[in-house]
Parts: sequence; structure tokens; C-alpha cells
Amino acid sequence: MTVRRYPQALLHGVNTPWTEHYELNEPMFRKHAERMLDLGFTNLYVMGTAGEGHAMTDAQYRRVVDVFLDLALKPGLHPQVGVITLSVGHAIERIGYAHDRGARMFQVALPSWGKLSESEKVACFEQICGAYPDAQFLHYNYGRGMNTMNPDDYTRVVEAVPNLVATKISTKNMAEIRALVTRVPQLQHFFLATAFPYGCLHGECSLINSLAPLFPQLTRKLYEAGRRGDLDSAFTMQRRFLQVHDGLGRHVRGPKIDGAWDKLNSWLVDPQSPRRLLPPYEPFSDEEAAAARAFYESDCGDIS
Repeated sequence: MTVRRYPQALLHGVNTPWTEHYELNEPMFRKHAERMLDLGFTNLYVMGTAGEGHAMTDAQYRRVVDVFLDLALKPGLHPQVGVITLSVGHAIERIGYAHDRGARMFQVALPSWGKLSESEKVACFEQICGAYPDAQFLHYNYGRGMNTMNPDDYTRVVEAVPNLVATKISTKNMAEIRALVTRVPQLQHFFLATAFPYGCLHGECSLINSLAPLFPQLTRKLYEAGRRGDLDSAFTMQRRFLQVHDGLGRHVRGPKIDGAWDKLNSWLVDPQSPRRLLPPYEPFSDEEAAAARAFYESDCGDIS
């Protein structure tokens, strides 16, 4: 049996609330992160797409790292720092800043300016992960990006990069989910709530759920059902999460960047939480947010 390089876990991203001048709203950031810690979420990360890692300046990045590690770099917690950039060199520099402050787990995405060849994908991981051999890395396989990884790609990379330990996957393709779990068992694969039960059909995998701030108990129940192989319960909860996601977005006009959805969820929990996004991305309008709140308050009372 292949030993996975990273333990099974329930992962959650921490949003980055901004002031009107696009500075980190530190009190609100701390409030959101501390709430998730109080709820028992020990694996937190910052600066994925939900945390707008794709849009930050270096100054904003450093501030988020400083505050986040102050909160989460403690015994029993497993913080991850996200790095999204077009440049391998810039990624190494950003990782170095957080590494100097104690971070040892990083979430990285492939650069997206041009299509990468198979060998370039391997070289990218070798350069980034190899620069910090005492750290561990999760690859964020962003489905909307130009460069994504398939199971064959990961098979090549795991042989060359021993400190690549996990993936975060947004696919709903059942064949791909099966191939990842069965053909690349060295890595811990984090799936969304829509895909997690399918992954559990084929072996150990992990969960990330953007609706966790709204429904932390149901999120944990889904994770535990998958862990113990209670797939009937897992698929029942998956169906409920799909119904909720559809209801929250029923009145949304046009596509939204991922962070808009996550900031909506935080706002539904706490109306003082700003929905503001870094330019040029647009948050939910007041009308769209009000419709989502009406659905949340009228149709979600059965779950928590």
C-alpha cells in the first residue's frame, strides 16, 4: 500500500477582507480566521483564488502572511500560504518571505501566461519546490487556468519532486477523480464537496468546501462520512450542498470570480464582513446579495 505524503484533512481557505483603500481589514480577517479555528478547522490557508492571491501586490501579500502566521503558526495547527504568480522567480521570492517567518506548507499554482509543455510542468515544480526542500507543497490545480495537470502529469512530477505532497482539485469529472486517487496515491487529493464522495469510492482523499463558513457542522459530517466509508450519507449531504449552492446563485447575473462567492458566504455569516474585491473584479451586487440572504434565511434552516 502506498503511503500518502500528507495526512487526510479538512481544508478551509481564509478570506481577505479589504478596506476602502484596499488594505487588509485586519480585525475582520482575524475574526473570520479565529471563528474557523474555534470551530475546529485546523488546516487553514490564505491566498488561493478565494483569498485573491492572484490579484495582490507584494505589500498586500506580506501583510496577509504576517497576520495569518501570527494566528495560525501554533501547535496543533497546519497553516498553508498560497502563492499565485506568472513568474517562477517571483513565486520563490514570495515563498521565501513566508518561509523566513516559519511557514513550511505552501499552496502553489502553475504560471498561466502561456501553455506549458510536459517537461516545463515538471521543471516548474522542480524549481519552486526544490528551492525549499524542508517545506511541503500542495498544487492548486485551478480549473479555469491555462495550465492544468492531469493524472499523467502528476505521475511524472511525483517521481521528480519528493516534497510535492498534495493537490487541490476542482474537477467534477468522475473518470479524472478516480484516476487521481488510484494512479497518483502518493499525493493527498483535496476535492470539493461536489466531488469528494466520488473520490471516497476509490480510496483516501480529503475535503475542501467553500460553504464551510455557513455550514461547518454539515461540512464536518460530510468529511467524517467519507473517511469512514459511509457513502450513502456522503452522497446525501453532497446533494444538499448542491441544492444550497444553486439557491444562493439563483439570481446572479453573469460569471463571478471565485472570491466573490467566498466573500458572499462570509457576509451571510456576518453582515459586517465586506464583499469588496481587489480591482478589476466585481463582487455580488447589493441586489444579488440580498436575494442570496433571503434564500439562506428561508431555505437553509435545516442545516448548520
